[in-house]
Amino acid sequence: MRLRYHAAMGRGAYEHNYTQLHLPELAADAADAAPVRLPLLQTMTEQWAGRFQLIYLDPPFGTGKAYAARVGGTREQSARTIDAYRDDREFEDYLAWLARRLALCRDLLADSGTLYVHLDWHAVHYVKVELDRLFGRKRFLNEIIWCYHGPSPIRSAFKRKHDTILVYTRSADYYFDADAVRVPYDPATVKTFASSPRAGFGKVPDLARGKVPEDWWYFPVVARIHSERVGYETQKPAALLERIVRASSRPGDLVGDFFAGSGTAGVVAARLGRPSILSDRNPLAVEKTLLRLAQLDPRPEVRLWRYCNDPAAEAGR
Repeated sequence: MRLRYHAAMGRGAYEHNYTQLHLPELAADAADAAPVRLPLLQTMTEQWAGRFQLIYLDPPFGTGKAYAARVGGTREQSARTIDAYRDDREFEDYLAWLARRLALCRDLLADSGTLYVHLDWHAVHYVKVELDRLFGRKRFLNEIIWCYHGPSPIRSAFKRKHDTILVYTRSADYYFDADAVRVPYDPATVKTFASSPRAGFGKVPDLARGKVPEDWWYFPVVARIHSERVGYETQKPAALLERIVRASSRPGDLVGDFFAGSGTAGVVAARLGRPSILSDRNPLAVEKTLLRLAQLDPRPEVRLWRYCNDPAAEAGR
């Protein structure tokens, strides 16, 4: 069965039908009667170590908040808001929890592979130190700043309107395709070089070819991209993931996202001809991802797992 979204009336003309599957197997605490007593990523290292060309992680940010999702919108009725996931661990517990997963992701990367870790101001500086320890400072490739606009209630400081993506490579022999992500030069730059042979102090770029983007990127948030919204509060824009996937993987390379959320990384990877493995512990995230993957034609090569934390196993790690 093909699953499609339909424009819905309600709060606005662009509200979408935020479908929910209500899959009964996702309502259980564990999908198996006798689940493996190991976190999923640890199990994966035994089978998939060194096989991922690209891993993108968009984990909880350590905000101390709870997040919502929207489901059930129709042309006649507004979508309703339900709980999605909580990001309210004690901060030190959060850092320890995330550090274990970062170490496992390092081991999953191919020698030419790259890890992108998407965070914001709450924890990025602490996580940077941990990634330096895990990969070595020489393996730090970029600190990408994703800038965006939007309303903010802050009146006592500058508005916080960027996220930070930390980029680390498994080795010095990493893959990066600069030509796959080139963008046009700003019209003002083109005009400047056209007006004077001395522009650029004698260095004339290939204006027709375009440039490799700087390490600050502007993409609008999904709330402003009505055609992409699936009703998941922390959904990331496809254009952001497309640049990452194009830069650090080839068609056919394996892509991983172990905080899959609404599934953007898997959807983008599939569109670009990359197989992927996705996982998330949140049943609603799994549902949203399944709905998006079902819309793709041809059907994508994607493994989607829901993992359940075993407290005893977590304590032993």
